[in-house]
Amino acid sequence: MKKTIFISLMVGLLCCWSACTEDNSSMGTGQLNEIEVKGLAEDINVASYQGINLKDLIHPTVITSLSEDQLAYAWYLYSNEGSDGPYKDYQIATGKEVDYEVNLPSGTYTLVFEVTNTETGYAKIVESTIHTTTSFSKGFYILKETSEGTTELDMMNDDGMIHDLISTLSGAPMQGKPHNLVMMYSGAYIDTETNKTATTNLLFAISDAGKLKGYRTEDMQEIFNNDNLFYSGTMPASERPGTLVTGPTGNFYFSNSGVRYYVTMTSYGGSAGKFGYPVGATGSKYVQVINAIMGYIYWDNADHQLMLVDYNGMGSTPLEPAEGVEYPDDLECISSCVSLTAGTVAWFLCEQPSTGNRYLLKTTSSQYVDEAIQIDPSSHLAHSTVQSGNGISASYIYCIDDGKVYAHSLTDGSETNVPLPGIPSGEDVTFLTNQWLNFSSLSTDYNFDNLIVGTQTGDTYKLYFYDGLNGGMPINAATKTASGTGKVKCVRFVSPVIAAAMTLAFEPNPFPLSD
Repeated sequence: MKKTIFISLMVGLLCCWSACTEDNSSMGTGQLNEIEVKGLAEDINVASYQGINLKDLIHPTVITSLSEDQLAYAWYLYSNEGSDGPYKDYQIATGKEVDYEVNLPSGTYTLVFEVTNTETGYAKIVESTIHTTTSFSKGFYILKETSEGTTELDMMNDDGMIHDLISTLSGAPMQGKPHNLVMMYSGAYIDTETNKTATTNLLFAISDAGKLKGYRTEDMQEIFNNDNLFYSGTMPASERPGTLVTGPTGNFYFSNSGVRYYVTMTSYGGSAGKFGYPVGATGSKYVQVINAIMGYIYWDNADHQLMLVDYNGMGSTPLEPAEGVEYPDDLECISSCVSLTAGTVAWFLCEQPSTGNRYLLKTTSSQYVDEAIQIDPSSHLAHSTVQSGNGISASYIYCIDDGKVYAHSLTDGSETNVPLPGIPSGEDVTFLTNQWLNFSSLSTDYNFDNLIVGTQTGDTYKLYFYDGLNGGMPINAATKTASGTGKVKCVRFVSPVIAAAMTLAFEPNPFPLSD
């Protein structure tokens, strides 16, 4: 909210007012309403590094009986996420017009406009919030398989589509078919410009050939790959990365060699973002969390069971079946999600290769598999080719069966046809996912809840983004669409919010960890 603050420009006040402190006091001499400022928006969104100048966006009106030679103007801009000291340390312009080109990292900033009566030292200050993004720091990334069977990335941001990012950045697609796309908030790395440890948002593209690329979402600079992710050196040829996760005190990497970890707590001096030696059982891309301080639940591909790795990466233990719960010991996980509306349930949909039977394993704790339900062989979920969980608006598993979308209830197993307003009947539905961002203690500006449905026509995909779900069901036509070549395998949303790992860990499943 825009705030109007009256202050006296006194030395003592300058010493005590920091950039992160609100002051609603009225001090000094002069008339309280001798200066009025209008026309400064409460919130302003700006695309950074695009040559945009604030003077073209901001046109305040100063209403006063004072003459111009009695007034002084100053503008200040400080980061809400890391500025220290008095706001006066962050001056960007003088004069009634704010002549400032926005070339800032993505984030939230406070803009301060100060109008001072030079004779009395009395000032009026008006604040506005500036949200900055780059072309890559906010939007939907689309992992896709090319016609040649390789891995590529498209992106949809507020300005439109960016196609074939991996080829653009690296000269060629990634070897192998798409396996996973991972958003890691609060990822550590070494900033080559300063040669110091830093934290940023990282996006990891992974192929089934074991190839991995980790990009800084601020500018899509490649930070990590198969050669530098491990302290021990280049990944072995047999390594098959599964996923990466932000934890309470450090970050995790899951693969066929086990679970690796690095500490991100600043009290340890930061981290280079490289992972140490593996612990625990063979990992996979299927990871969920019920309580981050207890650890992360993941599917063990080697022993065909659920495991828990503790929050500081020291080791892992199996989740034991609760009393009376039984299921085959040769299952393979095919999809997974968490449902907040079902009481914070993590579920793992598994298939028995020898029979084709499917089982739904559910847990509400970090110790036991609470339920193991054999899926009715006549159900749509049993025959579905694609599955995705609804995370925050309904207790559903969405699935595609024979080109149609169904919702399978996590509570009673019933199934409902999902309406898809606006999709032409001739388009073949081949992809779906529920993507959401649900920050609570962090910035909520980018929160959303979308059911994303994809169709395929030849080598062209089209994605439909359904917003405003009613009990998990679309009620209106898609609010936006995206299209490109190839076959969509995964979609992840990236926001500009950069959060401390500990803060992020206490958010209630703010975004999907796996599909």
